[in-house]
Amino acid sequence: MIKDLFKAKIVLRTRSLFLLLLILLGIVTLAAVLLGATQYSPIQLLTDSQAQLVVFELRLPRVLFALLVGGGLSVIGAAYQALFRNQLASPFSLGVSSGAALGASLSLLCGGGALFDVEACAIFGAAISIFLIMLLSKTVVGAARDSLLLIGVVFSFFCSSLLTLIQYLSDYAQLFRVTRWMMGGVPVLSWSALGIGAILIGVVVIWLLKHHRELDLMLFGDDIAAIKGVDGPRLFRNTFILTSVVVGWIVAQCGVIGFVGIVVPAAVRLLVGLHHRRVIPVAFVSGALLVVLCDLLGRVVTPPFEVPAGVFTAVLGGPVFVLLLIRGNRRVL
Repeated sequence: MIKDLFKAKIVLRTRSLFLLLLILLGIVTLAAVLLGATQYSPIQLLTDSQAQLVVFELRLPRVLFALLVGGGLSVIGAAYQALFRNQLASPFSLGVSSGAALGASLSLLCGGGALFDVEACAIFGAAISIFLIMLLSKTVVGAARDSLLLIGVVFSFFCSSLLTLIQYLSDYAQLFRVTRWMMGGVPVLSWSALGIGAILIGVVVIWLLKHHRELDLMLFGDDIAAIKGVDGPRLFRNTFILTSVVVGWIVAQCGVIGFVGIVVPAAVRLLVGLHHRRVIPVAFVSGALLVVLCDLLGRVVTPPFEVPAGVFTAVLGGPVFVLLLIRGNRRVL
């Protein structure tokens, strides 16, 4: 009886939080569409053709992409933290983002083009990261999750050192492009590219929701998951590869936006518990709200100049991450 009451309380809290976050996301999205270097009113959207052009061709695709980026990084971070049973696991700490960033930076250094397409190079860099990390984990120290996470962190530092070397060897124009891209900003995408992103991130969300029970069991270890009929290595491999490809695509578009994949899922678990059927939807909306808000701040703080959204996610995410570490021992079951 007490267990049922506690479960009902958690479900009610999750639904209330999800509804509140949706309302806040709607408000912030509307503000992000209307505010910027030039501010528009809702009436102008109905009467002013220039306002309609700016909003529907520039701002709206950008806001929707920020929504996808925040939601996608958050749910991927939640999956990584479940698979590795570690709140420090994220696309950035595992080296996937760093590998994608290295590939994209090499593309920018070479001038892009058909041969060195930024998107293709970023996905290729993420794929190389996956291959090297998993190969090293098997040949050097075995397939333990902690060892794999440690190798990912070391690989991330290695990629960062190579990125520093690239910046040192670049001329001023190349240095500006690489440095500005590494800060993590939300670009204006075409509607077709936005559709591709929606499909990729939608596939990841559906995959994670489909396997929410397996992710719950993975939190208790591979042995217990295997007893319950979960093929842990296969789930880990498929999820890791699928999510890493999406991370590579995200990094190719907007650079490295840090802390979202760590802070958001960790905070959501403190609020709604460990069950991924609740964590994934709430994490998606929370991450979307965070990145849309940070992108909005970047456009309105110093107009007409813009501060990359990645700067604000780091500024906001750092202190929150410290608070989460302090409260790390308090878990809601």
